[in-house]
Amino acid sequence: MFTLDAYAARSCPVKTHNAFHPGLSVPTRAEEGLREVFHGGVAFQAEVLRELIGGFTGSVFDARDLTDLPAAEQQQLALAAMAEGVQVLIAPLLPSDYEQHRRGRPDLLLRADDGGYHPAEIKFHRVSDPRREPATLTWSSLTDPLARNELPGRRFRHTWRLNDLLQLAHYHRMLQHIGRASARPLAAVVGTDELDGLGRVLSWVDLGLPVVPPSPRDRLDPDDVEHVSALERYDGEHAFRVELAQAASALSPDDPPLLEPIANRECGWCQWWDVCRPQLSDDDLSLRISKSPLDVHEIQVLRDVGVSTVTELAARDVDALLPDYLPRVTHRVGAEDRLRLAWRRSVLMARGVDFDRVTQGPIAVPSATVEIDLDVETSVGDRVYLWGFLVSDARDGSRHYRHFSAFDELDDASEQALAEQAMTWLRTLTDGVDALVVHYSDYEVVRLQRLAQRSGSPVLAWALDWAQRHFFDLFTVIRTHFFGTQGLGLKVVASKAAGFAWRDATPGGLNSQAWYEEAVSGASPELRASARQRVLEYNEDDVEATWHVRRWLRTLG
Repeated sequence: MFTLDAYAARSCPVKTHNAFHPGLSVPTRAEEGLREVFHGGVAFQAEVLRELIGGFTGSVFDARDLTDLPAAEQQQLALAAMAEGVQVLIAPLLPSDYEQHRRGRPDLLLRADDGGYHPAEIKFHRVSDPRREPATLTWSSLTDPLARNELPGRRFRHTWRLNDLLQLAHYHRMLQHIGRASARPLAAVVGTDELDGLGRVLSWVDLGLPVVPPSPRDRLDPDDVEHVSALERYDGEHAFRVELAQAASALSPDDPPLLEPIANRECGWCQWWDVCRPQLSDDDLSLRISKSPLDVHEIQVLRDVGVSTVTELAARDVDALLPDYLPRVTHRVGAEDRLRLAWRRSVLMARGVDFDRVTQGPIAVPSATVEIDLDVETSVGDRVYLWGFLVSDARDGSRHYRHFSAFDELDDASEQALAEQAMTWLRTLTDGVDALVVHYSDYEVVRLQRLAQRSGSPVLAWALDWAQRHFFDLFTVIRTHFFGTQGLGLKVVASKAAGFAWRDATPGGLNSQAWYEEAVSGASPELRASARQRVLEYNEDDVEATWHVRRWLRTLG
């Protein structure tokens, strides 16, 4: 007998296939990259649980310190806690369901009014959105997770957070198996959303309501647009992987795989990537198009009609593909536009072109006597801990980097103080001078606006007002004049077009958050100092990159 964990139904089915194929074994991969990917989520989860434990006055069973015990003993302790009516269980190991092939350890179990339990997960992403149309979000505070409240004008992101719902459905089915599920299939997610006046909350969903699309595999009728419940979607996904595991187990070690891999966003941290990658052509569509990529089902449909590579798609007539393609991808809104966009990228890639100029003539880029490139860095806790500036002064030809940083645990007051320090310096620097602050995307303005509105600080209010006239978003220029085969992010544009290279081998926002955590909490002074320097160099390179992109744009006629 075998079991699948809660991630199987939400993950690439090739993982399940490979795990049960007798001729395949998990390769040994360096764990450092995986740790950096998940570092933010682990730290966020610990922060949320600290807040919950510190504020909740009810009964709590914390199983995090029991993981060294035998599995059977951990399961019995979890069952005993539920039998005693403990209100909140943290990381309990549930008894495995060998008949239905399930195992799992939810982040939280919350006791319901009927004596059953609701599963809850902690996720390092947003899970709800404001809505103008009638909508209501059911929420609970971390200090009182059992009391549900209603918030008008906001709703759970059911489609975007489908994977969260599938994972929660897995735990609900496990609770049903042991007779501990609440009669009403509610579940909750703690996301990074901080609601006005409420902070972080548990956002509740009903796993029994038809709010998610059916699996593309089950959508046989192109006109069928009926949604299904998260439980129904989960049951189908789980059953498919159970069948796949059984079929793969029946193979001989020398038998070829039953599934051909399709590259997707999971591959970057998947332990099976070194097995899957050799099976893909270097020109495979799923491998080469990483910006606005076609999803796994769209790629599979194209393969079924004889299109597997960028070269093959570039050579095809899209209009001729549509009659066979569109009826099989009705799960996707705008499927035709998505295919045409992929075709456009394929044509450019086949010609070896990274960027396609979509306009003609000179590109207007504003200038000033003092030009200041700006980039901020934020922590896992969503605090701005670094304001980085590259100052270019036409009066003497100088260029230098200036930063305001705090490698400490920040709260509202210290985050505000750091921003005020940076903006006070900016005000002094630009007083009476023709000045321009350049940033890439509106992120810096959004963060400044959020801090100014939250704090009521006169300095930040000045900065926000001054920004309306003197801040310039360089991304708007790039987006207006170029189409990029791999998107138009700063890393792509600066390296591919402007010839700039970051000093770090793995530059990126998520990685910088991991470096910041090490700079704050590293095991030794040497580790903390090294991580601090790594963050500062990364930020300096970011502002240097916008300077190089601006210089490159000014050379174009």
